Amino acid sequence: MKAVWILYDIVLDADILALLAETAPGGYTRWPRLAGDGPQSGPRLDDHVWPGANAAILAVRGDAAASALMARLQALRDGVGRLTGVWAFTTPVGETLR
Repeated sequence: MKAVWILYDIVLDADILALLAETAPGGYTRWPRLAGDGPQSGPRLDDHVWPGANAAILAVRGDAAASALMARLQALRDGVGRLTGVWAFTTPVGETLR
């Protein structure tokens, strides 16, 4: 199992949620409004000087589903460009509660 961490510009919220439902249905945790500064997308601090915000999702999936989700996220990033802000990575999941 893998944890898929997805961080993205909130303008892509509907796209990310649809992609998650299509590729790897199941539960997730979502942080709907975060501030940050991307190396290419620049600051999104959710204020009048640096408008915009980010969101994040944590989804735990089997290895195959995690790989499929990462491939779709890469395709989305390639399509919208790096300035819009889509970043994702996986971490191994050692144990979970049953």
